[in-house]
Amino acid sequence: MAAAAVLAAVLALSTSYCAVSATAVTAAAKVDRIGSLLGQPPVNFSMYSGYVTVDAAAGRALFYWLVEAAGVPARSAPLVLWLNGGPGCSSVGYGASEEVGAFRINADGRSLSRNPYAWNKVANILFLDSPAGVGYSYSNTTSDLYTCGDNKTAHDSYNFLVNWLKRFPQYKHRDFYIAGESYAGHYVPQLSQLVYRNNKGIKRPILNFKGFMVGNAVIDDYHDYVGTFEYWWTHGLISDKTYEKLQLTCEFDSAEHPSKECNKIYDIAEVEQGNIDAYSIYTPTCKKTSLHRRRQIRGRMPWLPRGYDPCTEKYSTKYYNLPEVQKALHANVTGIPYPWVACSDPVYDYWKDSPRSMLPIYRELIAAGIRIWVFSGDADAVVPLTATRYSIDALSLPTVANWYPWYDDEEVGGWCQVYKGLTLVTVRGAGHEVPLHRPRQGLKLFEHFLRDEPMPKPVDSVQTLTPSPPLLHSAALLQSVPPTDPLRAPMAAAAALAAVLALSCCAASATAATAAAEADRIGSLPGQPPVNFSMYSGYVTVDAAAGRALFYWLIEAAGVPPESAPLVLWLNGGPGCSSVGYGASEELGAFRINADGGTLSLNTYPWNKVANMLFLDSPAGVGYSYSNTTTDLYTAGDNKTAHDSYTFLVNWLERFPQYKYRDFYITGESYAGHYVPQLSQVVYRNNKGVEKPILNFKGFMVGNAVIDDYHDYIGTFEYLWTHGLISDETYEKLRLACEFDVSEHPSKACEKILEVAAAEQGNIDTYSIYTPTCKKTSLHKHRLIRGRMPWLPRGYDPCTADYSTKYYNLPEVQKALHANVTGIPYAWVGCSDPIYEYWKDSPRSMLPIYRELIAAGKRIWVFSGDADSVVPLTGTRYSIDALFLPTITNWYPWYDDEEVGGWCQVYKGLTLVTIRGAGHEVPLHRPRQGLKLFEHFLRDEPMPKPVDSIQTF
Repeated sequence: MAAAAVLAAVLALSTSYCAVSATAVTAAAKVDRIGSLLGQPPVNFSMYSGYVTVDAAAGRALFYWLVEAAGVPARSAPLVLWLNGGPGCSSVGYGASEEVGAFRINADGRSLSRNPYAWNKVANILFLDSPAGVGYSYSNTTSDLYTCGDNKTAHDSYNFLVNWLKRFPQYKHRDFYIAGESYAGHYVPQLSQLVYRNNKGIKRPILNFKGFMVGNAVIDDYHDYVGTFEYWWTHGLISDKTYEKLQLTCEFDSAEHPSKECNKIYDIAEVEQGNIDAYSIYTPTCKKTSLHRRRQIRGRMPWLPRGYDPCTEKYSTKYYNLPEVQKALHANVTGIPYPWVACSDPVYDYWKDSPRSMLPIYRELIAAGIRIWVFSGDADAVVPLTATRYSIDALSLPTVANWYPWYDDEEVGGWCQVYKGLTLVTVRGAGHEVPLHRPRQGLKLFEHFLRDEPMPKPVDSVQTLTPSPPLLHSAALLQSVPPTDPLRAPMAAAAALAAVLALSCCAASATAATAAAEADRIGSLPGQPPVNFSMYSGYVTVDAAAGRALFYWLIEAAGVPPESAPLVLWLNGGPGCSSVGYGASEELGAFRINADGGTLSLNTYPWNKVANMLFLDSPAGVGYSYSNTTTDLYTAGDNKTAHDSYTFLVNWLERFPQYKYRDFYITGESYAGHYVPQLSQVVYRNNKGVEKPILNFKGFMVGNAVIDDYHDYIGTFEYLWTHGLISDETYEKLRLACEFDVSEHPSKACEKILEVAAAEQGNIDTYSIYTPTCKKTSLHKHRLIRGRMPWLPRGYDPCTADYSTKYYNLPEVQKALHANVTGIPYAWVGCSDPIYEYWKDSPRSMLPIYRELIAAGKRIWVFSGDADSVVPLTGTRYSIDALFLPTITNWYPWYDDEEVGGWCQVYKGLTLVTIRGAGHEVPLHRPRQGLKLFEHFLRDEPMPKPVDSIQTF
């Protein structure tokens, strides 16, 4: 293309003078200097690339690309060798092009953009394609491609370094490090061992080797397999049955290879996982090309597909096959008879030696005082964090600094533990390629490695097991906003907007309404956009003598005729948290409250698209619900809440008789894992013997629900460890100290460990462990489920709790909602402290109710966002397993817009659905998938799947 050629010429002129090497250059090195690459922006550093012969007789040469330092003086900056794995994958194609290199290849496959977090900001980075046959590296001896292995690769790489230093003598005696990821978990320590041993006895070695760093690294096969299978199950990727069979069938000791039966279970595990990017389980896959099935670590987990948006491999494949790119890189000078590919099949397929463990090398180099860092992106299912932790534990190293959260821009970047001789760092939310998924955090990690400084932490962010400070949840309790607070003051702009919107009434109800119901009709809310459905809100008395009344908000169906659509009650938990504040305002309601706290925007995926939604604040004292009897606030409990909610429904139907006999469902989340089945049981029992009950109860659905304390606790502790949130020591102590059977409460010893666990997690949103926290106000410390996990803080961006607190305290909002008609002497809050603190009865298990309603044929669905650590998926799976229900449909991935939305298993009497990447509030974190889940629940249809996505044993 003429325009591209002109641009390339211009760039070549600019870069040739822009990047003058800051180091002395030999004649051979000058030949390797890169003038400018196709589509390259101007830079202020030098680059070199070309071939170094490692075996002249065989004609074997390895290709390198040196990117000199830009942010620090190149002449004094350390030299760092980067290796990718496979075996058979290109460090140029991955490390240099989509991870730590100076550029990113654009989607056109012909131009480059700068990587703002390139590692050459702090070091001279040397990328090497090894062994021969990988990338541009070649051999004139064909058999070399079929005789590769760990040993040969290490020695060829060492010969490369020695010969390369003759071409670049300025790097002799320079501080030298080796880094890499994946199967380079073999390459890096093996080459490090070779350099270390060859340096022995030399006073001033030319390779001034200081240490190595590996990420998501294959370290020890036995521990890698054990940890990988555990990761898959605790992250909801495979079924109970497959996990059990993997554990029973696959005995991965140091002498045995996987059996045929084990390989068969692998195949099933792959099918169950579905079309996810196993290297980054929460990111979308690349749909543009079949190249997304590439392998970066293939010798260990060959059954796992690889796909990552933005399809960077497709771009690199196109770019590195362009003749002008190869010419600029001094590559393919011998006319290799095959195109450039990111990973070489022959090298991988015919790989020879591959030792089962790198731990002996670790022990040797640790004893020698060599710096060793291991890092792990915790969203990688191929070489996962659990495997790395098991491998490092096998070294039995003394701890220097206990597990702690490290910070980047006030956010938890991951976790760190310093051992004697080794530092382990996790990177939160990153996949297999940490610098691709978390580039800024990856650069920070690299900087600290070079300085040999532990990752940064606030002074108060770490606790040891002794002594232990007070329980964290006390600091997280919401403080009531006093009546004089500015939050209660009118907002003139919002009021003016509300007045304008009020001129056009929301919508005429499509259902007959009583006079009492008409009094509850909402004309328009302040800051509300126009809508085509009716809304009602107000109070229903549940105990006239006590003056106890519950507040509701009905949002009638919009996407389907409201007169025939089902009626669905939604309940939030706490206990003590508002269904109006959470369910209606930041999850599945018709609106979202904007950041100004005075206006609303439409929710794109509201559940009233398919049903009439009824939100209820229960018990009295929650949200706008109230009692004239003060003691009611201090005597709330499960039983009273269920019966008050039932009384509400019966009385509410007198006001809205058009909903009598309508299909009726109860839904909710969190501690409503108690409310929902308990109310369902009350409705079911009261309906017994009634030929045509006014509450035509069909079933219930609960999400991230407290179901059974014993299993919830066990599952939570396992989740915390397998997701890298707590230390080995704390996990072990939790299991030993906390015996959560059905008759015992946590001991003081257990509570003490729980405090340590909270400190180790740091300032993350435990309800959504990969999302940022709200930094605007202390209100982000609210609790949605507090009775079970009171030590865990709550915070979620975009600070929706703050916005609802402001909005629902506006007098004009309360007037429009017909709320606070009695002048409640306290401000509206998302969660009530008195209700929570004085909660009375709370049965340890809901399983008996499940059994009763399953036997009665009621529809029961349980869903779980798999990024919630408060009531996590592991706890839910253990609880459901305790029901011993027969399986109708085995675990399978369900799909939404060609992406895995989560996983589903249909039991006899119960359906379990997970939502990939969602936190505690599924409709907030994955709104479209949440609505799809709701639609399928109402139709009682299992979640959608491709025909070929299921495989049975």
